[in-house]
Amino acid sequence: MSRTTPTLIGAFVIGSLVLIVAAVLFFGSGAFRENRLSVVSFFNGSVAGLRAGAPVTFRGVPVGEVKSLGVRVIPNTGDLVVQVNMELVPGMVAVYGAEPVREQDGIPDLVQRGLTAQLVKESFVTGLLNVELAFRPGVQTSRVGDTRMPEVPTVPGDLEALTKQLQTVDIAATLATFQRTLESLNAVLASREVGQAVKDLPEITGALKHALASVEREVTTFSRTGRDVLGRTDASLQKTLGSIDKLAINLDSETASTLSMLRETLANANATLDGTRVILDPQGQTVLQAQHAIDDLATTAARLRNFAERVDRDPSVLVRGR
Repeated sequence: MSRTTPTLIGAFVIGSLVLIVAAVLFFGSGAFRENRLSVVSFFNGSVAGLRAGAPVTFRGVPVGEVKSLGVRVIPNTGDLVVQVNMELVPGMVAVYGAEPVREQDGIPDLVQRGLTAQLVKESFVTGLLNVELAFRPGVQTSRVGDTRMPEVPTVPGDLEALTKQLQTVDIAATLATFQRTLESLNAVLASREVGQAVKDLPEITGALKHALASVEREVTTFSRTGRDVLGRTDASLQKTLGSIDKLAINLDSETASTLSMLRETLANANATLDGTRVILDPQGQTVLQAQHAIDDLATTAARLRNFAERVDRDPSVLVRGR
């Protein structure tokens, strides 16, 4: 029976380690094979809950991780900031239909377009923080500048912004005002008038219910009376409309009869005018006959005048004749 030698065991262990490393490199996330881009951000507030290895995300998609944290002093102002060094995986973001951009030049261009970093809660239970990258153009950012690595400006987190707002509130004055309000309310509630009003409330409620019932009865009675009046009015209106219809029919018939008589009268008047026109025509026979009669009358009148003159001069003419 052959015995296992230490050399064979060592070779087996080394081979196993090589296979494990190869599997990690082949099946892993590619962290050992991808190029990494180092960037930095500076946060003014507390970063409690942020740790090395925390993910850096863009809209929830992991695009890198936090490598280290440290406290830095800004020489010009003496302010303390927290420096967060991060590594991004450029291959996680691709622009379709565009030429590839150099990694070191890509971050400043994205910053000009509004790229910022913000601390967000990974879990409210554990209190761990992540770094969330997002485009926030137009917001107020914080940056140090003059860094060796590309810098991503930062914006306050939701909790930090709320804390800053609370710092501007005068808590003592607010509590004092609230206390005075409570005291005023207590004085009002403890006053005799309010107590009497509370005692009279059941009586007032009963009176109000009685008044509402009376109003409801009156409204019901008025509604019934109104419906009756409307019914009678409708009947009277129908009779009136019938009378108007009959009157219109009578007027139509009378108008037709009157128009017929008017047409007959106009025809008679036309005939009379035609006769008058014939009589009064200067060239008509009637006018000529009248003219001859007038001429004869004139001649007779002249002869009678001459005879009267002769009788006046010699009355014996009546006896003698000529």
